[in-house]
Amino acid sequence: MTDLECPCCGGQLDRLTCEDCGATYQEVLGIPFIGEYERADILGLIEIAAHAALRVSPMSPETVRRLESVCAGFHLAHDKEEFATSNAEAAAWYFPARYTEWLSFNRLVEGIDLTGRRVLDIGAGLGYDSQRLVLKGADVTALEFAPSLAEAGRKGFPHIRWIGGFSHVLPFKTASFDAVFFNASLHHMRDIPASISEALRVLRPGGTLITTGDPFRSDHMSIAFEFEVFDKHKFVLLGINEQIPCFSDFVQVPEQNADIVAADVFTNELHDHATGSTIRDFTRWDLVRDGGMLRGCNGTIAMRVKLLKAWPHKRNKQTAGILSAANFTDWLNHQSEAIAHLAAIIPADHVNLPFPGEQTKFSMLNGWRLPAKDSDARTAYQRARWFLTRRGANNLTFQIRSPVMTIFTFLINNETACRLCVATEWTAVTLNLSAIDSRVPFVVEIRRDEEEDDFESACFQVREQRFERNARTLKRLAEIFCRSRPGPIPYNRAR
Repeated sequence: MTDLECPCCGGQLDRLTCEDCGATYQEVLGIPFIGEYERADILGLIEIAAHAALRVSPMSPETVRRLESVCAGFHLAHDKEEFATSNAEAAAWYFPARYTEWLSFNRLVEGIDLTGRRVLDIGAGLGYDSQRLVLKGADVTALEFAPSLAEAGRKGFPHIRWIGGFSHVLPFKTASFDAVFFNASLHHMRDIPASISEALRVLRPGGTLITTGDPFRSDHMSIAFEFEVFDKHKFVLLGINEQIPCFSDFVQVPEQNADIVAADVFTNELHDHATGSTIRDFTRWDLVRDGGMLRGCNGTIAMRVKLLKAWPHKRNKQTAGILSAANFTDWLNHQSEAIAHLAAIIPADHVNLPFPGEQTKFSMLNGWRLPAKDSDARTAYQRARWFLTRRGANNLTFQIRSPVMTIFTFLINNETACRLCVATEWTAVTLNLSAIDSRVPFVVEIRRDEEEDDFESACFQVREQRFERNARTLKRLAEIFCRSRPGPIPYNRAR
């Protein structure tokens, strides 16, 4: 634990207490968690709640060994189609992506001896890639943002050191590791340049940063491209924070520090919009020569960045922590419960969003699909949420319809407000808000009681969301308005 330091001030930690600023951290689910969540982490917090609802199970070293062996066998096979036919694992739907990751990883670590080296795996998830590093002989520290995933990772791979923390404010001393890996995790980070900068800070001179499996979009494309890609992605609509960042987000730090790093950029897949061509081979590019072209493409990026001399920049510091991992974990018994607690600390610009409104990443993770043009309705998948303030209203009203008849449950802060049978005709819904504190944001969740295998059947539409005040409230507002009106302005003869 001697390499840990406080993300708030950079001070030495003694039994999870900072010797300089006195900040104290806790073990959460058996794992030291260094740092606190911030309001800006809201997308990640929604994703953590979604992982808890998906009931993630631990993996095992044997699973990793077996899959790595299958990938190696497939790679060496002269007849890959025949190999897949004779091997159920190679024929599985997930195998092409697993093989692509295997191929990228092995090409990126060529010539790098990890035996006995201190290696940091950032965004370790369940620990599959951390165990792959162990198989290479590395002494691995796995850093994970989600307590539930870290707990499952520790159960599956107890021989790996697990730490809870944040990629943009790493809780490690400068120059602590010989290698740092982001294995298909960097695109989940809220601040990619800050995460890369921190990864280089904790590298020793001569060490290597390796990233794999991150999708990217052209610098010329807005986030609307991402919304279109994920508009029918079940897991994203259920809260998993997949992103397609701009190419520049990944290369900004290496480009700005070209005098102290040597960066190689690779793509697994590249779609060039200028020529219409697609390259599906693992390809190395020269960032100086090819960077302009790559900025106009979409694809999947990997990087190998060697730190040539000591990282000269100061560490990032956490200044806005508001929620401990221990408290958040206490909420994770049920997804809706966790979301109800998060409503009270949600950033103000995510509350009372116009409806139907425009698409945002926040609304997408809360179930809302792209709004249709010239429509007063909005479509959602399986469940949808609004984060609102009461604004003096007694009721929230809206209309809902579903392509198939089913029961819907309507919740306010995880408490059932009502249940209705909804079919293809518009059904009016009224939710009583009189018990809601008008000073605190709350969440309304609309949830199908039954799941549907067919995507479109699992969708539903909502329209005409509005707040209603009762007659007594309207009379009171009218009295306040009348008292506040100025009287007649007297005529000034002097003018």
